[in-house]
Amino acid sequence: MKKKLFAFAFAFFTSFVFTLNAQNEDLSFVMQKDSLEKKEIPSYSVEKNIVIDKDEIRLALDSTTGAFSLYALPEKGREIALLSSYDSGSASFFALKAGRKEYKLARGTGIKTECRRTPLGAQMAYLVPNVAQVVVDFSFLPSIPNSTRTDMLRVTVYTINLGKNIQSFALKGVFDTVLGENTSAHFSTAARSKVNSETLFTDMSDDLWIRSSNAKAAVQFLLEGAGISRPCNVVLANKENLVNSSGWIPPVQHGKSFTSVLSYNNSALCINWDTAYLDPLKTSAVGFFISVATDGELPAGKKFLSDLANGKTMLGIYSKVAVPTTDVAPAPTPLTPQEAGLSEKEIHDYTKNGTPFVEVTEEQLDPEYIQNLLDHIASLSNDVDKEELARLNSELDSILAKLGVQR
Repeated sequence: MKKKLFAFAFAFFTSFVFTLNAQNEDLSFVMQKDSLEKKEIPSYSVEKNIVIDKDEIRLALDSTTGAFSLYALPEKGREIALLSSYDSGSASFFALKAGRKEYKLARGTGIKTECRRTPLGAQMAYLVPNVAQVVVDFSFLPSIPNSTRTDMLRVTVYTINLGKNIQSFALKGVFDTVLGENTSAHFSTAARSKVNSETLFTDMSDDLWIRSSNAKAAVQFLLEGAGISRPCNVVLANKENLVNSSGWIPPVQHGKSFTSVLSYNNSALCINWDTAYLDPLKTSAVGFFISVATDGELPAGKKFLSDLANGKTMLGIYSKVAVPTTDVAPAPTPLTPQEAGLSEKEIHDYTKNGTPFVEVTEEQLDPEYIQNLLDHIASLSNDVDKEELARLNSELDSILAKLGVQR
């Protein structure tokens, strides 16, 4: 069935040229119209640049470039960069894929950026006009419930659909780590003491985190556990390969070193999350944690994840452990073939599988909506609910019948 859909999709969409009409919104829009509870996102004040020192962590946001930087703060001595500061830190960033178009979230190319100070930390907001707004929220917290010493950040990334139609959105984060590049291990995980070559993870249930460390400091990205959005792919590769990759998910050559023709021993981390399908003005979110340690100590890991699962962490009165759920389009209304206005031949052709027709609206006739529907069907795994797959194909059949297109 999927092969049939793709063959049809190629022939059908080559005849369409369309323009996405969407609304233009101000950066401050995000918290007024989305569906999240107020206590999930703190109130904020807008500032040009923000630097916050909290015990073991320094967070720096720059509204001019849209870049964010992280540092470890040892008890003695200078701060230690956890991410590369080369080229104003532009090698660490989030990227958004809206439909088929990709956006690197940074100042320039029409994207607006804004820094916000919140009661628990700070946010970097990115506005892609007429498409989406992405808000990266950094909230400080201690890993030990009864401690007042901050050694962690909770990172929650909200995506708001600013278009007028349902749209698919995917998110990824690229982090140019530096601590392990002059040690015997570029990275480590809960299950692997050393990772010194390109690696793809499709399941973090055993590895739990990606750690970059040296004798002075360590930073750890916690990617599996309660309140953490499970990534669909985690890639460790040369930074240039991650930044300049033509594919949304970077290609991996297992066993290849972190050296490329452009840079030597330059390793980095890329995290991809699953696609969300959003109605206009609806919001999706992904969340994970970053733990930091200095002076040879280990960053918070299994004990914190255990406390997280048991609800024993200190996340603050404005924050929840659970990541907000994604709002999706409602199921279409079943309709008989006769009510859909089909001919006897069309009724025969389109009711062979016994699935109901659906009422077709003008919005469903939009080429972008149809493409998103096709992408959604194609993304479903083989063990998906058969009734759900039949419903989606029934909707597609009804749309094609309305357009007078055979497949």
